[in-house]
Amino acid sequence: MDGSQPPMLRVSPQLRCPICGYGDWCMVAPDGKTAICPRTAEGAIKQAGAAGWFHIVHPDHVTPHPAPEFEPQHTAKVDFKWLSDIRRERAEPRLHDLARKLGVSVDALRCLKVGYNDYDQTFTFPERDGQGNIIGILLRYPTGPKKRIRGSKSGLSYADQWDNGSGSVLLVEGPSDTAALMTLGCNAIGRPSNRGGYAHLADLLSDFPDDRNIIVLGDNDCKEDGFWPGKDGAIQTASEVSKRLERTVYWALPPDGVKDARAWLNEHGGDNPTSMRDCFLEGLQLQAITPPPVIRSFVPFQEPISLGSYRQEMLKRRLLSLDRPGIYLDRSMTGSGKSAIDYRVVLNLFGRTEEVA
Repeated sequence: MDGSQPPMLRVSPQLRCPICGYGDWCMVAPDGKTAICPRTAEGAIKQAGAAGWFHIVHPDHVTPHPAPEFEPQHTAKVDFKWLSDIRRERAEPRLHDLARKLGVSVDALRCLKVGYNDYDQTFTFPERDGQGNIIGILLRYPTGPKKRIRGSKSGLSYADQWDNGSGSVLLVEGPSDTAALMTLGCNAIGRPSNRGGYAHLADLLSDFPDDRNIIVLGDNDCKEDGFWPGKDGAIQTASEVSKRLERTVYWALPPDGVKDARAWLNEHGGDNPTSMRDCFLEGLQLQAITPPPVIRSFVPFQEPISLGSYRQEMLKRRLLSLDRPGIYLDRSMTGSGKSAIDYRVVLNLFGRTEEVA
């Protein structure tokens, strides 16, 4: 294009790109005969620098209508399970590239239901509540930043079969560390952040056996000013989960001074990471968090009655028990009159009666 040609127009939802059909990023000539599309290289005459590829629009060309974007642009409720399943279908073979980049196993990523979106080249990580429902999707962009799809709620990252039936469960930060521990062969659940997910964790772990440890693993990310978000978050998470489950919960930092579980795997995992699981677990210095004492008030099972009426009922039931074989058990509290009732029962046997006070 030279300076004598009119400037190209930025496309919009009303004036869509005639090449890809989308309403953003692309440019089209005022007469509609040429376009620059950053999404479509096929059929282009040349590359127009960083702007995309230069296309000649055929007179009979029909502007395509791309499939609606899955990311919601409104407040309507999103079916995150359906969206996650769609993205999983497109994940292969890109999962192998992500596994190599993160240093984790492809099987771990598959079990976490990691997906892929061709449109923005993001990997998708579903997040769940304590019942297994997918309540949000975390996006990982090629350059590293992460964000959640609009409408998502922060949740946990875990596989359907997250518990192999033995050993401890480790609660780590995020899906990457979860995949790392799964690669080591550990039971792992990913928290949405260094602090958070307490209610979902308590729900998911409500039936976790008492003879197996729950361990919150924080990050070794101490700052120069002494601020330590990984450690502080691990302690707070362990305290909250301990209080909700009314059981001891442990916290620890990754062994050998590494930043997190994935760093330890990449440094020590080797060619057979599952053989290093016990080494990793034995290197954890567990710190116990015990739940605060719970004081429960007594709730009566029936409406209160006067002491005199209660003693009349005691006498009646004691007399009825005399001609019946078995054990008569009276668990009335001290001062309710058990001895006095026994005395009156004896008098009754000899034909004497007294009013019950």
